[in-house]
Amino acid sequence: MIERIITMLILYTILLSYDLSRLKKSEKRVSYIYTFMIAVSLFLSLDFILDLNWPNLKDLIHAVFLEPAKQITEYLTIE
Repeated sequence: MIERIITMLILYTILLSYDLSRLKKSEKRVSYIYTFMIAVSLFLSLDFILDLNWPNLKDLIHAVFLEPAKQITEYLTIE
């Protein structure tokens, strides 16, 4: 777990040190999108570091498309 924390700290330090100067010069819309992407990245990083079973993109797709996929499969099944 310590290795994961150190790795994420190094990655975010490099990422933010490179992007902060450019982000200050950019439009507000770009900075909002960047902040949203960093927030999602932090969520997934915490999931990785703490080895939690939090919902992610796979779970969202599964929840949205599972029932329609089952219905299509049942409709196309030949008996």
